[in-house]
Amino acid sequence: FHVCQIAPAFFPAISEEFGLPPGTISVGQLVEAFHLIGFQHVFDLRFAADVTIMEEGTELLERVKKGGPFPMFTSCCAGWMRMAE
Repeated sequence: FHVCQIAPAFFPAISEEFGLPPGTISVGQLVEAFHLIGFQHVFDLRFAADVTIMEEGTELLERVKKGGPFPMFTSCCAGWMRMAE
């Protein structure tokens, strides 16, 4: 069982990789391509990325109100967060 999760940065990057203007390749084209190479499910993470941004903004506002702690580092990349910690 194979699952693919597409991050927001992937959409413009994959178009540029094929020499096209950023964002030329559609979500539907990507989903079809991933299905053709064997993925049973393909998830678009753009909504999840938007929710993450809202949560990070809420956390920042709380930190500003309380006077810290600062700095605030954020990333959607678990590897980067682990390295930073």
